[in-house]
Amino acid sequence: MIERNKRVAELIAREVSLVLEFKINDDRLKNVTILRAEISKDLRYCKIFFSVIAIKNGNIYDMQDSTYSDYIEKEVKKVMSGFKSSKHFIKKEVFSKVLLRLIPDLSFEYDPGIEQSSRILKIINDNKKITDDNL
Repeated sequence: MIERNKRVAELIAREVSLVLEFKINDDRLKNVTILRAEISKDLRYCKIFFSVIAIKNGNIYDMQDSTYSDYIEKEVKKVMSGFKSSKHFIKKEVFSKVLLRLIPDLSFEYDPGIEQSSRILKIINDNKKITDDNL
């Protein structure tokens, strides 16, 4: 990515995050973390990647729980519908601060990287425990 595009993408991601934190009252978007943004070379399209903090009954949901995947899937669907209904407001707020000649079309995409990393780490730790027990 061209350096300017990279800076623009970072700025858009930061502004979207601020809009979600301070200006959106939609409960579907409360437990969302903006991870990064990628913008096309021509600055017409910007993809915003997000993660969901799974909270159940006021506590962070255990990623090792067997129902975690189903829970996250439902949460992501709720978040995506929240983004769909708030997209124009988010776009208006972000681009009132980020001034560009063209206003890129925003799209939102779930990034399961954090959850996958956690599962891999658990597998490694479990294997280490098994190895340590066998020594």
